[in-house]
Amino acid sequence: MGCFPLFSTLTLLVASLLISPSCGVTPDVLATICSQTQNQETCENILTSDQRTSSADLPTLSLISLDLTTKQASDNYNSFTQFHDNATDVSVKNGFDNCLRLYLDMQDKLKVAYTLSQQRKYKDITELGQLTTLAYNCENGLPSDSPTAAITEDMLLTSQTAASVNAYIASSFV
Repeated sequence: MGCFPLFSTLTLLVASLLISPSCGVTPDVLATICSQTQNQETCENILTSDQRTSSADLPTLSLISLDLTTKQASDNYNSFTQFHDNATDVSVKNGFDNCLRLYLDMQDKLKVAYTLSQQRKYKDITELGQLTTLAYNCENGLPSDSPTAAITEDMLLTSQTAASVNAYIASSFV
């Protein structure tokens, strides 16, 4: 009788290990991916801010990185909309108009990238690097005292993270 509880416990332990999705991307892989960005620690923090990352495989990490970048682009778009609506100077308003167009372009590129990621066509995800150019173009079209530097930096770092994740996966999948 004493063996039965031990056998049951071992069986449950083995079953939970087989069923558990804990075979996610290792911290070493995250470090390798993020070492290709401007700020490795920030990249890792961006990815681990999503609780799915701890159990994600590489294809899921691609989708997570694109989700996070899409959210940042959407948040920035909403912020630029508010800045635009509150601007009284015509040239500043025009600068924010430009940013809104650029962020819509980013969102379109992210939708394409997400679809390609769902289809596991990682080598076809080629436009993520353009997101940083678009973010810079937005910021450079605004006055130097514009209060948008922080959200632009967030967009740049999140975009770099997604680009690095997907470049790593593209080189890992034949």
